[in-house]
Amino acid sequence: MDADLVIRGGTVVDGTGAPGYRADVAVRGGTITEIGERLDGRRVLEADGHIVAPGFLDIHTHYDAQVFWDPELSPSSWHGVTSVVAGNCGFSIAPCREEHRDLIARTLHHVEDMSVPTLKAGIPWDFATFPEYLASVERHGTVVNFTAYIGHTALRLFVMGDEAYEREAATDDELARMAAAVREAVEAGSAGFSTTAAPTHNGEGGRPVPSRLSDLREFETLITPLGQLGQGIVEVTPGGAWPTQDLADIQLRTGVPITWTALLTRKGSTYLEDVLAQHARGIAAGARVWPQITVRPLTFRMTMADPFVFNMRPSFAALMDRPLEARLAAFGDPAWREQALSELEDSERFFHPDWGAIIVAESRDHPELVGLDLASLAAKTGTGELDAMLDLAMSEDLETRYMIVLANDDEDGIYRLLHEDQMLLGLSDAGAHVSQLCDAVLPTDLLGNWVREREAISLEEAVRKLTGEPATVFGYRNRGVLAPGKAADVTVFD
Repeated sequence: MDADLVIRGGTVVDGTGAPGYRADVAVRGGTITEIGERLDGRRVLEADGHIVAPGFLDIHTHYDAQVFWDPELSPSSWHGVTSVVAGNCGFSIAPCREEHRDLIARTLHHVEDMSVPTLKAGIPWDFATFPEYLASVERHGTVVNFTAYIGHTALRLFVMGDEAYEREAATDDELARMAAAVREAVEAGSAGFSTTAAPTHNGEGGRPVPSRLSDLREFETLITPLGQLGQGIVEVTPGGAWPTQDLADIQLRTGVPITWTALLTRKGSTYLEDVLAQHARGIAAGARVWPQITVRPLTFRMTMADPFVFNMRPSFAALMDRPLEARLAAFGDPAWREQALSELEDSERFFHPDWGAIIVAESRDHPELVGLDLASLAAKTGTGELDAMLDLAMSEDLETRYMIVLANDDEDGIYRLLHEDQMLLGLSDAGAHVSQLCDAVLPTDLLGNWVREREAISLEEAVRKLTGEPATVFGYRNRGVLAPGKAADVTVFD
């Protein structure tokens, strides 16, 4: 009876992919001490009819700031997550000098839809370097295990100052100082280094975020310390100087493991086949590259006050820091609309809108329009689709909300990705895009929708993809598996 806790009578699915089995799990001092039959302890949790699994690991979150005012990291912890990795896409809040705190907040507002007043109120700013940031998180305390990447955008601002948003090439001295900061961060416990070259990531004034200005030499210089230390992983949102097809070569050249966000399906596109062929060639060459996948359609619910999906286009990007009055004036200008439509319908760019798939999700004054797609709305009003979208939004002070499925809409493709080698579940984006989406439910969606309802993947394999697999890739040897001697991160679910 020396156990603090016994989880009794559940089906243990241990995170390795092995078949589940009925057993009790005993815990003492935060460690699993025994898995067996007829165990007893000071506290007993009856788990009959439930699954007892390792705590889920969410590798793609943006809880860098939220961790200070929400130590439970909700809603991720409500869906069985016990460990998170923040700082994805190059967007950490450290390192940061005092003069750049507002700029970091505004950048996070533009790229990750975080509230600037909330960031100002919630971040204690009792840190400058990345090790000081991790120490601050530890002082404030968390319920969920927490780590973060050192982000490229924050790092560039820290070393290059305001020129990080303007200048492409870093000097040799700047590269050396940035690389030293990466080494310092990883030695202090950072998950590694993250960056983005994605065209969707525009920050202050609609400008590309600093990491998008860097070149391949800078990227490889900054990830070199991870290879030297034999510790940490690189997270990439590809594009620009490091497209997906080059990541295997970069990994083989540097020796540093890479995960990238995200491999999404697209109906009617050859994108998935092309990337899987690249990925297979990389695996055959021995590349340690893991694309991140998700089982959820990438669905945004946005208003024209902050149209994230459109903001990669110059006409919309120019309005990102403008007041409501300026935005309304532009939206009402026929010449501006003509230019914006031309940019949106440029088929060579990342997002080409399918007007028939953009739905009116909320309307303050016209509830009868909710559920109507923009093609139908345009036919109803006798205008073009963008005109109909803007006219309705302007009539409601830009409070009208539209739903857009941006990608990952091919269920057959998702099924295939769940069975491909070297794929990691990611892109919950928890903590980001708070007014537009919430995919922190990804574990529950996988278990309820893809395991129970669709039977697309076994329960044991789904649990492994949420636990043992990411823990192994990230080198978290004490997490991800239920076994004596491992940390007692446990999720029990019906």
